Amino acid sequence: MSLKFVSYMSSQSRIMSRKSIEDFLFEVREKNKQLAITGILLLIQGKFVQYIEGPAAEIDNVYESISKDKRHTEMILLDSGDLDERQFKDWSMAYKEVENKQIKAIVGKENLDLEAIFLKGKDLKNHPVLTVLYDFVKTLSS
Repeated sequence: MSLKFVSYMSSQSRIMSRKSIEDFLFEVREKNKQLAITGILLLIQGKFVQYIEGPAAEIDNVYESISKDKRHTEMILLDSGDLDERQFKDWSMAYKEVENKQIKAIVGKENLDLEAIFLKGKDLKNHPVLTVLYDFVKTLSS
């Protein structure tokens, strides 16, 4: 079975309450277990940043479904590719709200100004959001 990963960032179409996010995570975790998808969802300065991994066909289907989900707007693909092994073997969907002080510890500045960064078309492969995301990937998967 070939494995694939996708990471993306999106804005919330409307701000979700903590309860709404918890309900959403419960639903997603159950679905991901059935589809053999693992990953992490970060909430960074009001934006969702997600990394999912699993069977290539399932990842493609889930990503397409997410891109049509009305809870997301301004969705931007950050990174994707093939995997030799999973980073999140035991996580149907880890979740973390990232605080500004954590961002500063990882990338050296507190405010990522996500709107400006994405609207100005910076190099996504070296994007600070990916640095934050992959720092959490390393932390949680080790």
